[in-house]
Amino acid sequence: MLLVILPTLLVGTYYVTYAADLYQSESQLLVRGRGGGGASAAGGIIAAVTGGGGGGRGGMDEARAVAAYIDSIDALNGLQRSLDLVSIWRRPEADLVSRLRSEDPPAERLLNYYRRRVTVSYDIETNITTLRVLAYRPSDAKEIAEALIALSENLVNRFSARTASDTIRVAREEVEIAERRVLAAREALNSFREREQALDPTRSAGAAIENVSRLEALLAQTRAELQEKRAFMRPDNPQIQVLNNRIAALVAQVGAERARTTRGEEGLTQQLSGFERLQLEREFAEKQLTSAISSLESARADAQRQAVFLMRVVEPNLPERALFPKAFFNTVTVFAGLTILFGIGWLLVAGAREHAS
Repeated sequence: MLLVILPTLLVGTYYVTYAADLYQSESQLLVRGRGGGGASAAGGIIAAVTGGGGGGRGGMDEARAVAAYIDSIDALNGLQRSLDLVSIWRRPEADLVSRLRSEDPPAERLLNYYRRRVTVSYDIETNITTLRVLAYRPSDAKEIAEALIALSENLVNRFSARTASDTIRVAREEVEIAERRVLAAREALNSFREREQALDPTRSAGAAIENVSRLEALLAQTRAELQEKRAFMRPDNPQIQVLNNRIAALVAQVGAERARTTRGEEGLTQQLSGFERLQLEREFAEKQLTSAISSLESARADAQRQAVFLMRVVEPNLPERALFPKAFFNTVTVFAGLTILFGIGWLLVAGAREHAS
């Protein structure tokens, strides 16, 4: 009677006559990505609710993070910025046993009480997070649930913004590096042109080669003409002397043109080599810039596809009937537990007596 019946009667009397009613507001949330998508809006909603498709699965990590956040001190602090939780859980209709006892509780004690009144569970099969809030007034339970969902939406939005920012930031840095390389290549090419006084050494080299070829052709023609006239003219003929002078001039001119294209730092060969190197560097830099810009556009598209958002599958309800405390269930549980403990204790005492006798 003292160990089982009396405690059970006390617990039952407390629940039936004194325990305050607790109202529960329940909501269900789904974190999903923007990727995927069905053929119709109805198909997309079904896929979201059942967790099917790439979009629903894409937010599993974020959904776990949301569940962990709701159960944390950060969510509690966020709620306190908009709601007076101490007053909500110290309503006049609350009983002395279940209410929040202190008017200014420490953060740890308030967090423990918060976790008894706010529970969150995550279903890995459906990717749905279920939020349940208990309060002494129906409006309080719904208000707390709404505030927690708003905080969770802000958290998911920060996840998406951070992911997009990091993805695009790396691609933008590559574009900036490529732009600096292009500017440096163009500046080096302009400096080369100003220093060498040559807009395009390739054309200058081509013109020089063409000039040498023309002079050599003229030299060959003049020598042939000289050989022809020597066959029937005397060596002291003025025409022979003119041709010899012309040949000497052409030989000197050809030599000068060849020397100009190959001598020292001012030679066209060195100019052409330096110009081609700078031109190649500019082409590589421009290709790198084009590739970086393409990567930036791809990063932006990937960031949009990777973005996640929180969808309310079930809105927080305004409860009409108190679901807690469960007086009958709790009383029966206490009676069964005490009966089992009493039976175990009786067996231990009986065994000890039998062993002593």
